[in-house]
Amino acid sequence: MVEIILSEPQLARLKAAVPKGSVEHAALEAADYFAGTDISSEPIVVTLTCSPELARQLLAIARTACPDVVAGLRTAIDRQMRRP
Repeated sequence: MVEIILSEPQLARLKAAVPKGSVEHAALEAADYFAGTDISSEPIVVTLTCSPELARQLLAIARTACPDVVAGLRTAIDRQMRRP
């Protein structure tokens, strides 16, 4: 499994790029939000866990629709590939 960490705005852009009702959209909907306090200026962090195949599909979508998400997805996929 691949654990992907994104900011809330990155997740929103990626979610907007995938078709509603798709497996990709369902995976993004299942993301866990880790919010700070209301007075914190820190961005909200979002994590989701998915199969390597789904992570690669999200990477392909991100390359065309939201390039700022590509680095995070690629890092998560590479991290999973290095696990024993």
